Amino acid sequence: MRSKTLKPFGRGVGYALRISLSDRNPEVARALSTVFEGVDGVEVLEGDLLDLDCDALVSPANSFGFMDGGIDQAIDRFYGGAAQRAVLDRIAERFYGELPVGSAALIAMASTRFPFLVVAPTMRVPGDSRGTINAYLAMRAAMIAVLEHNGTSACRIASLAVPGLCTGVGWMPADESASQMRAAYDMIIGGGWRSIVHPAQAPFALDPESQHRRIG
Repeated sequence: MRSKTLKPFGRGVGYALRISLSDRNPEVARALSTVFEGVDGVEVLEGDLLDLDCDALVSPANSFGFMDGGIDQAIDRFYGGAAQRAVLDRIAERFYGELPVGSAALIAMASTRFPFLVVAPTMRVPGDSRGTINAYLAMRAAMIAVLEHNGTSACRIASLAVPGLCTGVGWMPADESASQMRAAYDMIIGGGWRSIVHPAQAPFALDPESQHRRIG
């Protein structure tokens, strides 16, 4: 399918990171475009994530790195079957076989398009993610991994492609996933973490209603 831009980048300059959110599911894409309205450093598209041309790509894998279904399977195919092997090796080498939700690993791939893969699990094992904050945790971890890489590497990542998180196998409603992803963006790229002086101020720390609040 041909990608359709629902929300373009703004005209601002000096973004810490340009983020392209893309999903084939029209409901997910619309929810993302609504929630990220007014955010200059983010564009939202309806279409195939793998049609984009960014420096890095987020894989919302499970904690054990198996990429045998959904968007992860498509990502592995894009890399000619090399992605899952690289992910499994990295998780074994650095995380003793299991990459927890809320953590991410950044892997250099032999590809001119998406030369970096960011593995940010949205679930420990494939299953229902409704009622969790896993979309927030995965989005947060992915952006931190990129920013930390940029702080130490001469080969900077300027653009990141991200699908809707937890909305496929995870069954999370589109609006909930989008709100969680925006909360993570505001905390990390928007610098909201600097204002957190008590755990109760963190997103989703108090009650279900807090899942729809954003730190500005």
